[in-house]
Amino acid sequence: MTCRHPLTRASLGRALGRQISRGLAPTLMAAGVLAAGLLPTGLLNAQPAHAIPEAEAIKKLDVIPVFVLTDDKGVPLPIPRDKSLVLPLYLESAKANEQLAMLRKGNPNLKVQVVAVPLNVMNTKVAELNKQLKDKTKPLVAPVVGNDGDRQQAVSLLKAQGLSEKQINEGLNIPVFFTKPFLSIQTPDGPRGVFYLSYQELQNSLAKLPAADRDKLKPQVADLTAVLREIIKSPQDSYVIFPTPEYFRLVQENKGKPAAKPPAN
Repeated sequence: MTCRHPLTRASLGRALGRQISRGLAPTLMAAGVLAAGLLPTGLLNAQPAHAIPEAEAIKKLDVIPVFVLTDDKGVPLPIPRDKSLVLPLYLESAKANEQLAMLRKGNPNLKVQVVAVPLNVMNTKVAELNKQLKDKTKPLVAPVVGNDGDRQQAVSLLKAQGLSEKQINEGLNIPVFFTKPFLSIQTPDGPRGVFYLSYQELQNSLAKLPAADRDKLKPQVADLTAVLREIIKSPQDSYVIFPTPEYFRLVQENKGKPAAKPPAN
């Protein structure tokens, strides 16, 4: 099935296009493949061969919901640009709902909604939609719109480690926080090192530790795609990604409800 684009409505394209042109976030995905990202030297140790399966690593992203604008049938609504179709993926529902409210204000009859989708599922979806496009000269790209405070905190940490503004802007798409040495949690499969998409969540976890232990753990940051590369390279399953606050909120809201369907083709 061909990807549908109910974006002939000029109001939708203009309204969302203004937000994208402000540079809300760099692109994480290109043609559905996670793009290269920043891994400052020394943040994570290189691991020997015998990697865990890539699919297993990507599945860890299922605790990161992203919020997507779709039509009433669940079809994602990308924005036509000069050289691509842009589909914003919001890490925070509030930002997605701001866009939704703006669109509805401009056109109350416009059938648009916000749909939550796990990031690993959306990564696959972007690849599928690209395959369905008739015009291959304008690929679908999906910039991830994150939390401004997390971005600022990540930039501060990386500058303190000697990286330049240029290096950070070119390599840091989605900041992921951890500690050196690794803060770990006990799972049914044993202890695992933890990565956080929220700096505040990292701080909350550190606050639960005795001061003597907490002082030994130094906050670090790397790009999500670089973190995934290291997870894949690990000789065994050694890491987990801590669920985002939106994940916990959705779990609470959906208790007892039927499972939501992902965006349609």
